[in-house]
Amino acid sequence: MPGQAGYNFTIAVSTTKSGTYFEIPSSDGSFNETADVLNPTDTTNAGYHQRLLGLLDASANTEANWSATDPALVAIRSAMRNRTELWVKVLPNGLATEGSKFPVVVENFNISTSVTDLSTVSVSFQGNGAVVPDDEA
Repeated sequence: MPGQAGYNFTIAVSTTKSGTYFEIPSSDGSFNETADVLNPTDTTNAGYHQRLLGLLDASANTEANWSATDPALVAIRSAMRNRTELWVKVLPNGLATEGSKFPVVVENFNISTSVTDLSTVSVSFQGNGAVVPDDEA
């Protein structure tokens, strides 16, 4: 199977699950789903550990060129300052048929500047509910 070009990776934000999503002008990004691994081992399992999956979690982060008027970046900064939830849509290959979305809180919003380069913003999101397919209303 051929690899997937990273430039197709898209992260977008909305204030509601079925609202208008604004694409973050990302230069890179990541989406991570994890599970708590629980250990219910007792002495009846021949000395081997047993594992159960506990709570699931999701997070995403991205970096973009900073623009004070970009609607996605404005929404993200506003959500952090107002302590409100956002919805994040992640499209690993740019196609909605293979994407996911989930409610988040903004964990980090960091603007960096350099005399020799463009200003950038790094953003990280922590999941605040279930990850669902992008096409779910």
